[in-house]
Amino acid sequence: MKETVTTAKHPWLVGICVVVVTAAYFVLLARSRHPDPGPNLLYDTAEFAQADNVESSFQETGRLTPTVEAPKALAAGPDGTVYVGGKDCVQVLDPSGAEVKRIAVNGSPTCMTLTPEGALLLGMKNRVAQLNVGDASVTEWPELDARAYITSIAVHGEDVYVGDAGNRVVLRFSRDGTLKGRIGETDPQRDIPGLLAPSPYLDVAVNPDGTLWVANPGRLGLESYRENGDLITSWYKPSMKLDGFSGCCNPAHIAFRDDGKLVTCEKGLVRVKIYDVTSGTYEELVAGSSLFPRAQSVRDLAVDARGRILVLDPKFNAVRVFEHKDDENDRTHQPA
Repeated sequence: MKETVTTAKHPWLVGICVVVVTAAYFVLLARSRHPDPGPNLLYDTAEFAQADNVESSFQETGRLTPTVEAPKALAAGPDGTVYVGGKDCVQVLDPSGAEVKRIAVNGSPTCMTLTPEGALLLGMKNRVAQLNVGDASVTEWPELDARAYITSIAVHGEDVYVGDAGNRVVLRFSRDGTLKGRIGETDPQRDIPGLLAPSPYLDVAVNPDGTLWVANPGRLGLESYRENGDLITSWYKPSMKLDGFSGCCNPAHIAFRDDGKLVTCEKGLVRVKIYDVTSGTYEELVAGSSLFPRAQSVRDLAVDARGRILVLDPKFNAVRVFEHKDDENDRTHQPA
């Protein structure tokens, strides 16, 4: 049997009542005085920012100012050349920051690295492109799936390692773009916990002895792998203190010095630090959060052949250069 539908005899009166009740609710809400949340519910990083107010043996020695639009990717060459990738462009700078050339590309690099031959491998969200800096020719690799989001790229020998934050995996390619393997996916039988990337950060780097290291940002630590994807070792440092990694997902960027020390950079509470990668031991602060006011993240991190630590900082639209004070003093006192 069909139900009887009841309608109001005076719908305009109902409408007026609804308006009056709603207005009264918001007036009372505005006048109410709710107590502030307790200290356990407040998220305040000021206390933790003070933890990195320590003396550092590093200092900022300069800033290179790229002129590309929306710079996101950074790489350093063996001769001191600095490469900055931005919207539809790669800019080449000499060690002092003067422009050498700029090369138009199809898309905005999210990361890049140099091959031993001097070509640039560009991560372009869901594809890799190889750029010959000399003649500006580009070789495109096959596109990855729609979910892919390439955030880092590293080369060792004939292997290219690509961090795909979208799929939470590191892809191992041959130098011609042929996929050879997948690294970091959850595999209980191989004691691999799986890569967690809550935000688009998943960095890879190869240390001087040829070992692949992968930042596992969701687990707040690092993992090393063999070429076949076997896990070698791992360490995690979840902490708001200076020797650990804070927030939802850090470190955001990693790079190696020639001596094998690991340089890390965090987002949120921005800190650039140095670790002994084999043991996970914190060694030194390069730059603390006081040098990155209100910064939520830096775009990229690199170490050049001179050992300078380069940080691509969007707040200042600059590649900020940090050097060890002893290194700077040595250069200052060298005879002309």
